[in-house]
Amino acid sequence: MDNSLERPLRLPPQEPVGELVWVAGGEVDECSVSLRFFGEDLDPDEVTQALGITPTGSYKKGDIFRGKRSDIIRKTGSWRYSVKKCADVHLEDQITTLLGKLPSDLEVWRRLTETFEADLFCGLWLKRWNRGLDFAPETLQRIGERGLTLSLDIYSNCDDEEASF
Repeated sequence: MDNSLERPLRLPPQEPVGELVWVAGGEVDECSVSLRFFGEDLDPDEVTQALGITPTGSYKKGDIFRGKRSDIIRKTGSWRYSVKKCADVHLEDQITTLLGKLPSDLEVWRRLTETFEADLFCGLWLKRWNRGLDFAPETLQRIGERGLTLSLDIYSNCDDEEASF
């Protein structure tokens, strides 16, 4: 084979060239995860009993939320167990820890997810652009076996100057 048609290997410069403007890549800076259930007929006590864990927040349809300016009548029931936002623990580890606190009996999960909307709601905070994460197949399998939707909500803490291209 004639190697003369191949492009030669170009090595990066040994010394910096110009000013470094962007720092990209790396892990998500902070994350949190919540297991959530919603439903018209959701009784938070029933979900608590089924999962064996006290929620960090819950309400029934018709409950009144007393806001600073006005009151809100809840249109549906909700049950939520949240893990605090954390910079030192990867999202996958938070999910594994959360699921480890809950029943492994998939029949419990099937009953809940057939009756109510259910998800793992994950908040991801980025201090710089182009952050990322990944999940092991085993983690995705555990989420799927339980009938949960994986919801990712991404927030950028970049200021306007840094975020613009």
